[in-house]
Amino acid sequence: MEESIRTPMDPSASGGAVANSPPKPTNPAIRQRILGQGSQYPLLKNALVSKPILHPVSSIEAELAELRNAWARYRSINDRDAVYIYLASVFGIVTRWRRLNCAVKNSRTALRLQAGAAQMKPEPFGIVIFCTADREIADAKTRSKWSRVLRYALKAKPIGQSLTEFIKSNGGLNECARKFANRKDAHRVTLT
Repeated sequence: MEESIRTPMDPSASGGAVANSPPKPTNPAIRQRILGQGSQYPLLKNALVSKPILHPVSSIEAELAELRNAWARYRSINDRDAVYIYLASVFGIVTRWRRLNCAVKNSRTALRLQAGAAQMKPEPFGIVIFCTADREIADAKTRSKWSRVLRYALKAKPIGQSLTEFIKSNGGLNECARKFANRKDAHRVTLT
């Protein structure tokens, strides 16, 4: 039976060898440790093992919980600039989703997780704010303004600059929202 098991191959062992040459097998001692008797691993047909995948809904729920904590921190501080704590957290998560090409999908999933959620445009910043902020404090008008500010930052903020510095250097929240609305390409900001 042992002879019918194919020898696991080390994908990095070829070291740039010609494509027609067979890859080298893994070290027999390591193979024995992985596949040997009493091993906690099942017999492997090849050396490539997939990475564990988190359930996407649970990771989205965890990120939304993180944003709700940022909202609570913002509301517990009696300072004008405290809103940047929350907005920077929203900006960070949505831009990470954007880099992973799942911003719209994840924001829609987040919206579906909300009880009594309304239909909304597929705009991730607005949806995430809707899902994590107090709806009486961050009403539709406020959500829209904050979303425009964050979309403006997405387009115009230099990489090394913090979100707070960027918004303040561009005249504050209202001015950034106005600048975004006046951009010729404002309707083309897509977040995939």
